[in-house]
Amino acid sequence: MPRKLTITASLAATLTGLSGCDSRSNDMLAQQNTRICVDDDGDRIADQYCSNGRSGGGGFAFLYLRRGSPIPYYYDNVRDPKYAKFVSRSPLSGYTSAPPSSNMTRSSAVSRGGLGSSSRSFGRGG
Repeated sequence: MPRKLTITASLAATLTGLSGCDSRSNDMLAQQNTRICVDDDGDRIADQYCSNGRSGGGGFAFLYLRRGSPIPYYYDNVRDPKYAKFVSRSPLSGYTSAPPSSNMTRSSAVSRGGLGSSSRSFGRGG
């Protein structure tokens, strides 16, 4: 006898939401060869640090990303395999600076409570 598979609304919502977990889904891609500024550790920082005449010395340097590569957020490391295969130390032809819309940091996780220990007392009288 065939069995019926029942999917609850919450399970269906969870399965639908999984497609939004792809880490590349929110990446901005370089429309052309793009220049970014990094510190000694390889973390992307604001271009002004490299533009102050300290590029190549003082711990800051411009690196170049190939067209179509993901643009790192501020403080993302260009040595991460997600970016490393697109990075060049030598200027690429026709490069431009990263678009201002890519000049942001990733937000950290925010704890908002929920069904933790504080929820145990919910509904109890004084």
